[in-house]
Formats: sequence, C-alpha cells, structure tokens
Amino acid sequence: MPEGKIYQPPTGGRDLLPLDVVQKRWIEDRLEHVFQRWGYHRIITSTVETMDTLMAGGAIDRVEVIELQLGQAGAQRLGLRPELTASIARAAVTRLASVTYPQRLYYNANVFRRTPTGSQGGQQEYHQAGIELLGANGLMADAEAVLLASDCLSALDLADAKIVLGEAALTYSLLSAFPEEIRERVRHSIAALDQVAIEEMPLNEPQRALALKLMNFRGEPESVLAKLAELTLSEQQQAIVNRLKSLLEL
Repeated sequence: MPEGKIYQPPTGGRDLLPLDVVQKRWIEDRLEHVFQRWGYHRIITSTVETMDTLMAGGAIDRVEVIELQLGQAGAQRLGLRPELTASIARAAVTRLASVTYPQRLYYNANVFRRTPTGSQGGQQEYHQAGIELLGANGLMADAEAVLLASDCLSALDLADAKIVLGEAALTYSLLSAFPEEIRERVRHSIAALDQVAIEEMPLNEPQRALALKLMNFRGEPESVLAKLAELTLSEQQQAIVNRLKSLLEL
C-alpha cells in the first residue's frame, strides 16, 4: 500500500473534526430533548447483527448490508446495521418480553450502508436519530409519530422543511394489479419517477396507465386524495384511505 493511503479514511468513511462534533452534538441535544419530552427512553443496540436479524423484516436489501468476513467455516453471518429498526425489534423480543407495552424508545447511533453500485467512494457511514413506538397501532400512534417529527423540525429551526407521508399498505395493495414477477420493478420505477422504465415494461395498456397514474400520486394531501377518489377501490383499500384522511385531519 502506498504510504499516502494509510493516512486516508476508508472508502465511504468520514472523520468528524471538532467543529463538526459541536454541530452534531447541538442537533442531538435538541432531538434528545424532544424525544424525552414525549416520554421516550434511549436504547443502545449492537453495531453488529446477524444477517438473519437484519433480513427478518424484509425491509432491507442484502446488497445494502456491509457483511463481515469471519473466515470460519459454518460461522454465523454477521453484518453492520444499515438501520436500527431490526436491532430494536430483536432487543424487544429477547430483552423486553416481560415489560409493559406500549414501549417508547429512541436511538442516536451510526449506521452503515453499502455504497450503491457504480458510485465512487460514496458515503457508507451515517448518523441516525429516531424513535420506535412498540406495542401501539392505529390512528393515535401514527399521529404521535408525525407530530413528534414535526416537533423535532421545530426544535432544529427547520421552518421550511416538509414531512412526506406514505401509506405502505395502500401502495402494496394497488401494486397487486401488476404481474408478480415484475411487481418489484414497477414499484422501484414509480418511486424513482422513471417513466421510461415503465413504458418499456411488458405491461398491457390498463396496467401501464395505472403505473403512470400511481407515479403521479404525490404532492399536497388534498390533491393526492382527490386523485385516489378517481380509482375504483376495494372496501379494504377505501378503509386505508379513510384512515389516512383522518390522520391528516388530526
């Protein structure tokens, strides 16, 4: 290794100098104050998790995980956490099984995510702060999370920030109209606003029209809800939309 290389941080890493640390701590202090005011308690989980734990929820792509090479045949596969939800869920099942729910937990930690294919020296270590509300669901739980997020933005003086709400249950329900073998490609293309990819997929005309319509379901709440009203929704889908309306009103 050339001598100059040993003085560089690893690919995707970043050093925080004193001023960076002061700024980071300023943010963390204010977020922590908000979390605690809402009744949340800090949890610290392991930086390293088993791959089984990280993959259990299905929300993480394996390619995003930085795996550790243990060099032992049959050894448990380990990875650096790319987010905290899986780790906190694992801790709740194993260590918090006997506590009273709901549990309000917050975290402030570094996470590691593999650089996307094709990028050169992209960031792979990040700092995250957030909450997990365990054992609660429904409208009030959703409202608590949204209002807490808004409170955090106010505490950081981010007056021009916007909160984007998505409804995963409705999204996946609407995606069921597409062939299963390309459903995930359709979802990725819609999320990326990639109209060209949708045009090139093997879809019939009604499916293609629906994909393009779903891609435009974003913007101010009133506009999106008006577009949703134009669709023929099942009773279950309409119930999800009604719950989303109630959340926005609350």
